[in-house]
Amino acid sequence: MPGTWDANIKLLSAVDDGQDFAVDTVDKNTSFDVLANVEIGSRLNEVVTRHDLFVHVRNLSQSNILASQNFGEVLAPQVNQTRNVEIRLDFNVPAGGWPANEGDVLEVVASYKVSAGVNSDYSAARSQLFILSVGN
Repeated sequence: MPGTWDANIKLLSAVDDGQDFAVDTVDKNTSFDVLANVEIGSRLNEVVTRHDLFVHVRNLSQSNILASQNFGEVLAPQVNQTRNVEIRLDFNVPAGGWPANEGDVLEVVASYKVSAGVNSDYSAARSQLFILSVGN
C-alpha cells in the first residue's frame, strides 16, 4: 500500500484479450491486454492533476522491446480518499505476428507518474514472465 503522499503500481500483468488472469504463454499471432492496478494515496489524491502510465513489452531472450503504449488522463482531486484504478491497454498483434521466436521469454515493464501541479511521484513494476508460443 502506498503512503498517503505516494502512488504505486500495485499489480501489472499480461492477460488474454478481455480477460483478467495473468497468462503463461501468448501465441505469436494473438493479441493480448496488459492490466495495471494503480493506487494513489489519500493526501496526494487531494491535489492530483493527472496520471500517466508508460508500458513496454520486453523480449528478454533477444533483449529488445516488442511493443510500447502510453496512457494518460487528467484527474480531478478527491478529498480524503485513496484512488484505486485499473488500467487496461490492448496490445494488438502486428501483421505477421509478434516479432519474436517460439520459446522467447517476455515480460511487461511499466512506470507510473502521478502529477500534482509541479510535483510528481513515480513508481515502477514488472509482470511475471510469460512465453511466446506458436499454434496454441
